[in-house]
Amino acid sequence: MALKAVGSALIGLAALLALSLLLGLPAIPGDMLTPEHRGPLLELSVLFAATLLLARRPGPRAIWALAVFCWLILLLRLADLVSILTAGRLFEPAFDPALVPALWDVLARGPGGLLVGAALLAALAGLLCLCRWLMGLMLRASPPALPTLAILAPLTMLTMQPLTHGPIGVLWDQGKRWQAAAQLEAGMAEALSHDPAAALPDDQIFAALRGRPLILAWVESYGQSALTDPRQAGPVGDRLRMMQRSLTEAGFHIRSGLVESPVIGGRSWLAHGTLRAGIRQDQPLAQRMVLSSNRCGLVCALNRAGWRTQAAMPGLTLPWLEGPAWGFDKVMNRPTFAYAGPSYGWSPIPDQAMLASLSPDWSGPRPLYLEIVLTSSHAPWSPLPAWKPYSQGLIDGSAYAGDDLTADYTDMAASYGRSLDYSLRALGDWVMQEVPEDALIIILGDHPALDWISSGQGDRVPIHILSRDATLLDRLAGLDLTPGMLPTADARPLPMWEVFPELLSRFGPLPLQTPPIHADMHEKAGEAGP
Repeated sequence: MALKAVGSALIGLAALLALSLLLGLPAIPGDMLTPEHRGPLLELSVLFAATLLLARRPGPRAIWALAVFCWLILLLRLADLVSILTAGRLFEPAFDPALVPALWDVLARGPGGLLVGAALLAALAGLLCLCRWLMGLMLRASPPALPTLAILAPLTMLTMQPLTHGPIGVLWDQGKRWQAAAQLEAGMAEALSHDPAAALPDDQIFAALRGRPLILAWVESYGQSALTDPRQAGPVGDRLRMMQRSLTEAGFHIRSGLVESPVIGGRSWLAHGTLRAGIRQDQPLAQRMVLSSNRCGLVCALNRAGWRTQAAMPGLTLPWLEGPAWGFDKVMNRPTFAYAGPSYGWSPIPDQAMLASLSPDWSGPRPLYLEIVLTSSHAPWSPLPAWKPYSQGLIDGSAYAGDDLTADYTDMAASYGRSLDYSLRALGDWVMQEVPEDALIIILGDHPALDWISSGQGDRVPIHILSRDATLLDRLAGLDLTPGMLPTADARPLPMWEVFPELLSRFGPLPLQTPPIHADMHEKAGEAGP
C-alpha cells in the first residue's frame, strides 16, 4: 500500500480501537485496560469492514446517527461504573432515572454546585463530540479494502472483546434488567399481602412500651466500616466508648448490633421506608408500591396504639408529601427550623443546632414517637461545622457566623470519620440532656458510605438500643446484640426489613408473671424456643 493508504488504514483502525475502548468500558475500574478490554468490539469491526466494501462512504447524517447511538451505549456503561463506585451495584434502568432529581439536589447543595452541574453537562456534550469525531475518522477513512480487511480480520478474531461488552450485549443486558424490574413488582405484591400489624388489636401493639417516649435516630451514612476501617475507626470508636461511659453512668442500658441495609452509598429514604414498612425497598418503585398500598407500618401502628408521631427531617427543603402517607402527625422540614446560619456541604443545619431546636413536647396527652434524621454525616463530609458551646446562637444559627466554610476533599475517608464523630457527639449530648428517663431510643445507620469510602465492606450498619429499663432490653435476647455501644465485627446482621416485625413481636404483651425467655438458654438446654 502507498504511504497515504497506510496512513488512512492506521487512522481507521486507531479510531476503531479507541471507540471500542469507550463502548467496552468495564463497570469495575480494576478491569480497565485488561486484555479483555483492549481489543476491538465485534460490532464496530463489522461496521468498519462493511464501510470498506461500500462504493461511497457514509454521509454526515449517518455518521451522526451512529455517533449518537454509540454515545447512548457509552452513557449506559458510565452509569454502571458510577453505580458500582457509589452504590456497589449495577445501574437499574427501570428505577435509577427517578433518582436524577435527588442527585441534582446533592450537587446543587455542594460547594460550587451549579458549576459542577454545568461541568457535568459539558462533559456529556464533550463525550458526544468525541464519539462523533471517532466515528467520522473510522467511517470516512479510505484505505484499500482488501489489505485493510486482511489486517482487521485477524486483529478482531485474536483480540476481540467479549460479546457482552459490545452494544448488542449491553442492550441485551439492559433488557434483562427490565425483566428483573417486572419480577420485583410481582414480588412486592406478594410481600404487601402480609401485614404483621393488621391482625393485632390496638391495645396489644407495643404494649410493653405503653406510655413511653420512643425515639428513632437515623445517622446518615453510618456503616460498619466506620468501626473497622483504620481511616475512621479511631475517632468513631473513641466517640462510641465515650458515649458508652457517659450513658452508663447516667443509668442507661445499651445493646448494639448490626443491621443489613437495603442500599449502599445513598438513597437514604429507601432505608427509612424499609424499616417503617417492614418490606425491603431497594428501588423507588418498591417504595411507591408500599405507599400506595395503605399497609400499616411502624408509624401507623404507633398511631393506632396511642402515640403521637413526629418526624424531624432537616434535609427536606420542600413539603414532605409522603409524610402523611407514612402516618406522621407532624413533619419538621428545613423551613420549620429557625436556623439562619450557613449550610455545611449537603447538610442545611448542623446536627448540634438541629437537635437544640427540637424542643419536643414530651408531656403531651399521649406519648411521643420522634423520628430524627441527622444530616451532618452526609456526603461530601466537608466542610464540617465546629463544635459550639451550648449557649445562645445555636437555634438561630448566629453561633456559626464567621465559620470557615472551605471544603477540603483531599482525604474524604478521614472527613467521613470526623463527620460521624460530630453527629454521634451531638446525638449523645442531646440524649443525656433532653430525653425523658423512661424513653426507649434506637440509633441506627441508614446505609454505608460510598463504596470506595467504606472499603467495599458490604451493606451492614450499626444499631444501638438504649433504655434505663433493663427488662426492656431483655426482650431482645437472641438477636446477637452486644452490651455497650460497640457491636462485634462478626455479629449476625438483622435485615432492616425485619426490624419492625421483630420490635412488634418482642415489645408486644407477654403472659403475666412470665419473664423474658432467652433464645440462647433454650439452645443450651436442648429445647425449642417459644
